[in-house]
Amino acid sequence: MDEPQPFRLFDLPPELRLRIYSYALAPTGVLSITTTKTKRYAVTPDITPLLLATCKQIHHEAHDILYAENEVCFAIDAHDTCWPTVSERRFPQRVLQRLQHVCLILDMTAPFRADYADVDFAALEALIELRTLRMAMVCQKVYAELLLALDPPLEPGGNSVFPQILERIPAAARVYYGTVDGSQQMAMVQAILNMRSIGNGGIVVNGRGNGKVVIEASGELLDGAVGRLEGVVQGCKSGATVDAFAEARAMH
Repeated sequence: MDEPQPFRLFDLPPELRLRIYSYALAPTGVLSITTTKTKRYAVTPDITPLLLATCKQIHHEAHDILYAENEVCFAIDAHDTCWPTVSERRFPQRVLQRLQHVCLILDMTAPFRADYADVDFAALEALIELRTLRMAMVCQKVYAELLLALDPPLEPGGNSVFPQILERIPAAARVYYGTVDGSQQMAMVQAILNMRSIGNGGIVVNGRGNGKVVIEASGELLDGAVGRLEGVVQGCKSGATVDAFAEARAMH
């Protein structure tokens, strides 16, 4: 009886190898970066990035899949004036520079309104390869109503979070607003709503935290609010060639 022979990956045609790489590195096309009880930075779903360290040929064939076939979804505290909105530990600059598709969830649930010019969004300038950005927002309902009521539009330099982001991403990047029903991005938004609603009863769609109703602002609302801004030039601060985290690192 013949002994079983080892399976040789490179005996497969390239298109089948690419399907294997995609299953290992981009099984759903969305990577959610969250925090769990056991991990400070957890990735959902599980992927196998160590595959890229197997050998030079696999790295050559598969390294672009991780960044080109995934939308990386993460939340930032848009009112934190003490730390960079994007942590270097969470996303080193070398990683940010390769991300092509990002879903940015703006957590606007803080009880105070920060001056967004004082919030450190500089790390977003490292997204030099960005092709698509999806922006979603979790906020108090009263803040969503304020966005809806902005008329006339904010003057250039007004206190709005949107210019701080749009001006730092490439001008050619396509921007979408809100999440899609049933998507992994919406599931992450729902998790944030639930987290903000702990101790206030069972919440299904909208949450109530500290006596304030928190919701996901609709894509139409965000798109309309951005459309009423004046003087915003997407990409005018993008393409940083310096270390985006240098200032924050110097403070430690």
